[in-house]
Amino acid sequence: MAFSRVRVALITVITAAIVAPVVPAYAQPWSRSGADLTRAFSLVSLVTPAGVDDDVPGIPLDSYPIMSRTVTGTLDAYPIALPPKDRLDVYSIYLAPGEQLELGLTGPAGNFDLELLGPATTSVNAPRTVVISENPDSTESICYTAADLFGAGRYYIVVRTGDSVGEYELIWKLSGRSDGNIPGVLLESSSLTGTVNALTDADDVYRLPLDVGQTLSVTLTADVAGDAVGLAVLPPVWDNAGTLETSLDVWRTGDAVAGEGTEVNLIVNVEPDRAGMYYLDVYAPSGSSGYTLEWSVSPQLIPGLPLAEAPAESRLETRTVYSIPLRYGDTFKGTIDASPGVQVNARLLKPGSLGPDRYLVAWANTTTADPKSFSYVVPQGAEGTYYLELTPLLPGPVRLDWSVQRATTRVQGLSRYETVSYAAAAAFPDGSDVVIVASGADFPDALAAAGLAGAYDAPLLLTRPDSVPAAVGAEIQRLGATRCFIVGGTGAVFSHVETALRTNYGLDVLRIAGGTRYDTAAEVARRVVDRLGPDYDGGVFVARGDVFADALAAAPLAWTARRPIVLSQPTALPDVTATVLDEIGAHEAVVVGGTSAVSNAVQLRVASIVGSASRVAGRDRFDTAARVAAYGVDSGITTAAYVGVATGLNFPDALGGGIASGAEGGVLLLTPTNSLSLYVASFLRSHAADVRWCRVYGSPYVVSNAAVASLNAILRP
Repeated sequence: MAFSRVRVALITVITAAIVAPVVPAYAQPWSRSGADLTRAFSLVSLVTPAGVDDDVPGIPLDSYPIMSRTVTGTLDAYPIALPPKDRLDVYSIYLAPGEQLELGLTGPAGNFDLELLGPATTSVNAPRTVVISENPDSTESICYTAADLFGAGRYYIVVRTGDSVGEYELIWKLSGRSDGNIPGVLLESSSLTGTVNALTDADDVYRLPLDVGQTLSVTLTADVAGDAVGLAVLPPVWDNAGTLETSLDVWRTGDAVAGEGTEVNLIVNVEPDRAGMYYLDVYAPSGSSGYTLEWSVSPQLIPGLPLAEAPAESRLETRTVYSIPLRYGDTFKGTIDASPGVQVNARLLKPGSLGPDRYLVAWANTTTADPKSFSYVVPQGAEGTYYLELTPLLPGPVRLDWSVQRATTRVQGLSRYETVSYAAAAAFPDGSDVVIVASGADFPDALAAAGLAGAYDAPLLLTRPDSVPAAVGAEIQRLGATRCFIVGGTGAVFSHVETALRTNYGLDVLRIAGGTRYDTAAEVARRVVDRLGPDYDGGVFVARGDVFADALAAAPLAWTARRPIVLSQPTALPDVTATVLDEIGAHEAVVVGGTSAVSNAVQLRVASIVGSASRVAGRDRFDTAARVAAYGVDSGITTAAYVGVATGLNFPDALGGGIASGAEGGVLLLTPTNSLSLYVASFLRSHAADVRWCRVYGSPYVVSNAAVASLNAILRP
C-alpha cells in the first residue's frame, strides 16, 4: 500500500507486516494532514496555452546571469473573468538527485495552488506530478528533494488558479547536499539528533542495510513535549499490485511502516523477500521540531558496529559484524584468538555487501585453529567501509587484535587528463551529477573553479581545448553526470567541445566565462553565491591571477567551505573583482600569498569592500601552501586526516588534486619534484597523529619516489 501521511494515526508502536498494495504505483502519493504541504492529485481541466509561460517549458528560474529568488505574476481565471484570461504560469528549474527545492507562494483572496512536475512532463495537460500544494487559500509551499525516481532534469513549477484573480509572489530556493530523500545518510551511530521543518527541511532520510531475519527497533522522540514528528520506515522494494517496485523516492513508496506523535516507536521484521537497504524518513507533519532518533538491530549484522580499539575482547553468542573504513593502499591485519573450547569462523567483507546473496568476500579463514591471522591490502578502486564478520560455532570469549597500516598512494595517469580523471574517481566513488570542466592547457580559468565545484559537490575534469580526452569522457560516464559547467571562454575550451559534451555524453552544459581571467573568476563567484543563496557564509579567497600556486593551495578550503576564489593583479584590484566582492555580499576575505603576490594596497582595498581581509602567506609557494593548510585545519574548515601532495612547479595535477582533497575534507601541500619540501615535512610532523591518508597526485617525474619516501618516513617511522 502506498503510504499516505494523511491516514497515519498517532501511534506509538507498530510491528511491520509486509502487505499487498491496493493502489497502483504513483496513483496515490503521500500527503500530509493539516499542514503547509499536501501530497495529493487534483483533477484540473485542460489548458489552452496562450503565452510562453502557460505551458512547458515555461520560464527558467535558474537562467544565467543571476535572477532574483522572488518572482511575481498575475492570474485571472473563470469565473472571475469570462473567458479565462490567464489561469496558470509555468516556470522551470534544473534539479538533480540530492538537490532540494523550496517553494513558497502567496496570493490574493481566493485559491491559488502550486504544483511541481517532473522532467518527463511534456505539457501541463499531461503532467508527471511530483508534488501538489493545494491549501484552501492562496498560501502554498513545497519542499522537495529530488531522487532517482524522477531523476535529473528540468522540473516545472506551476502556479494555478481555477476561480480567482490577482497578483502572486513566488519565492524559491535551491540547495545541494540535502538528505531529504532516498538514498539519504547511512546510519552509523545508534543515536542521533536533528531538526525538520515543513517549509525548509521537510525530511531527513537515513539508510540502513538489513538482512533476512533481522529486527529493526526505532524510537523517534520530539525535543519539545507536545510537538509532533513523523517517522516512516520504507523497505528496499514494495509490492505494487503483484509487481515489486524499487524504493526510489520517499514521496512515492509503498509498504511503509509509519507513525506520528511526540514519541514514535516502530519495529520492523525483515521478511525473506525484503533484504536490502531500508530507509528511515523523519519528517515534519507541520511546523518545526527537533528530534532524537535511536535505533538498534538484532542480531547485529551489516552495517555492524564500529570496530573497537585493539585489543577488542567480547563474548560472541551470535554472528556479529564490525565495520571499518579503509582506503586504497591500507593494510588491515590482525589476529582472532578464541578461548579454549570456543570456535569462531571469520571473514572480511568488501564494500557493497548487503546480505547473504551479496556478500563480497575479501578474506576468509581456512581453518578453525587459533589464532587466525589475516592481512589484507585494499586495492585501487576498492575503497569504502569493510565488514569483519565473526560467526561463533561454539560461543564464548574472543580476542581481536588489529591494526591498519596507512600507505601513501599515488594517483597518476599517462597524461594530465588521466591523472585528474583518476583523482576525481578516487574522491567521488559514488559518482556525481555535476562535473566542472576547464582547459588543461592553461591554468587561469580552473583556478576559480574550486568554490563552484564545492557548491555543487562536484569534481573537476580537464579537457584539451579542441577535444575531449578519452579518459575524461570515460570518467564523465562513470560519474553518471548529467550537468556540466565549462569554466572559460571559447578560446580556452572550443565551442565544438561544448557540443561534444552535449551530444556524446548527454550533458546539460552551461558555460561560465568572461573577457579576462578576472572576469571569469567574478562570473564563477556569482554562480557560487547564486547556487548557495542564504547558505553562503560570506567568505572569499583572494589570490594572484597570473600565477597558479597560491590559488591551488586554497582550492581544498574553497571546495569544503563553498567559498569563491577571486583573482587579483599583484598591485591593483581589478574593477570587476571589486564589483563582484560587493555584489555577492562577502564580509570576510582571506588573501593568499605574500605582498609580492597581492600587495598591501590590494588587501586594504579588499578590506574596505568586505569589512575584513586577513592574509595567509609564507616565504615561498611551498611555505604558503603549508600555511594555508594549517589555516584550514585551525579554522575548522578542513582536517589533517586527509593530505594531498602535488608538485608546486606545475599546475595540472594540483588542479584536480586540490579539489579532490577538498572533497575528502582535507588539505593540499605543494612540494618540489626531487625532494620533499621542508614546509611539507614540518606540517606533516605537526599533524602526524591526525593524518590517516596521504595521496600523491602525479607520477614520479613530478613528485619523485625520494619525496614519497620522505613522506612515509614522517608518517610511518
